[in-house]
Amino acid sequence: MQQKKSGLLISYFFSAALSFQTNAFAQRIDEASYQYPYKDPYLATTTVALMQGSENPPTSEINDLRIKVLDHRDDVYLLEGMGTMRYRFYQQNGLAPLIFIIPGLAGSAYSGSARFLAEWFANHGFHVLILPSPFNWNFTLAASASVYPGHTQEDSKDLYSVMQRVLADVKSRCHAQIGKIGMLGFSDGALYTSYISKMDAEQRQIGADTYLLVNPPVDLLEAARKLDQMAAIGKQYGTDQKDQIEAYAFGVVEEALKNDINNPHYFADWDKRFQLNDKQIEFLIGKNFHDSVGDTIYTIDLANNLDYLKTPISWGYRNARLEEARSYNLMDYVETFVIPRLRRTGYKEMNLKTLDKLNSMRGITSVLENNRSVFLMHNLDDILVSPEDIAYLEKVFGDRAMIYPYGGHMGNLWYPENKKHILDVFSPLLYGSAHPNS
Repeated sequence: MQQKKSGLLISYFFSAALSFQTNAFAQRIDEASYQYPYKDPYLATTTVALMQGSENPPTSEINDLRIKVLDHRDDVYLLEGMGTMRYRFYQQNGLAPLIFIIPGLAGSAYSGSARFLAEWFANHGFHVLILPSPFNWNFTLAASASVYPGHTQEDSKDLYSVMQRVLADVKSRCHAQIGKIGMLGFSDGALYTSYISKMDAEQRQIGADTYLLVNPPVDLLEAARKLDQMAAIGKQYGTDQKDQIEAYAFGVVEEALKNDINNPHYFADWDKRFQLNDKQIEFLIGKNFHDSVGDTIYTIDLANNLDYLKTPISWGYRNARLEEARSYNLMDYVETFVIPRLRRTGYKEMNLKTLDKLNSMRGITSVLENNRSVFLMHNLDDILVSPEDIAYLEKVFGDRAMIYPYGGHMGNLWYPENKKHILDVFSPLLYGSAHPNS
């Protein structure tokens, strides 16, 4: 834990940051100059699995913390003692700006890609707070007011409340000195971040100065349908084939993770090391998301006493119920759990079309167009968006959008040029004054 800075340098970085914010996002990254090595979007997406933290950042201390958010969440049958929310805090020594990181669908506070970016920020002088996704089972149990994630506005409201609580918690418990504040969300974490930018502009309970949305789905339900289609590819394989594909992928990733992530060749030759075809990779991506959402369905069913899941369950017999929960796909979850709950709680005419509007970035277009503190990074070949989505984002964000030719879905977060651009977005916070609420 250590840090800090001086006068002429501040002036230089202020002018550099000003130049960056007005010019650097003015156009797509040129394909010829962008040397990212993996042109297949599915292969590129799998490199997310290689992003991990070293768990030993040299300039900060890691604190794995828990906080009670809502009452009576610790006494749910078979989930007793698990109703506090888990989060991770990378702390600098003394005054420093803070970055909130919100991972993708169902991600925890220990997700590899979140830890990877947290260490990048920590090593450049930032405090970092990683929170779980509102779709993560732990957030659902500990912090979701409805215990039914899936309505973006409600989930974002829950997340915004949690941000305020953990900010107060690290100030009192860790004596953290907080300067200016930024927020980074990726995948559907970026969708939540976009909604929180609206809330915070109105309420200023956090007072964030900068937001970065990385690979957000423009249309959440359409992204869910695409993931369901990927998972459904598994029907083409027998049980033994699916087991072999999963075991192979697990083994290759495990072998890769034995290497030093700081080695410049860590991500090299992945196309030679990971020998699966696109259909096999699509199946793995879809299944991974389904399993994570299944964990949340398992939690929702227990916490709400729903009895949607019929497999018997007891202290010594839980796995079969969890497997039943994982048999639901994402749109099953929306139609079986989310829409009926919304109809019971005031949205009597709720249907897929209406929910789609409520969950889409398009629902806050004017806010995103006019808030100059919200930036975007996306990829032309992202497997969860369409060319029409990219055109929409470029129109909305204009010179605040940086669009890369390759990378799939979040598969270039590790690439040096992308990491530099991410740091460029938030660097002005390092040289600003202390946040008034610190």
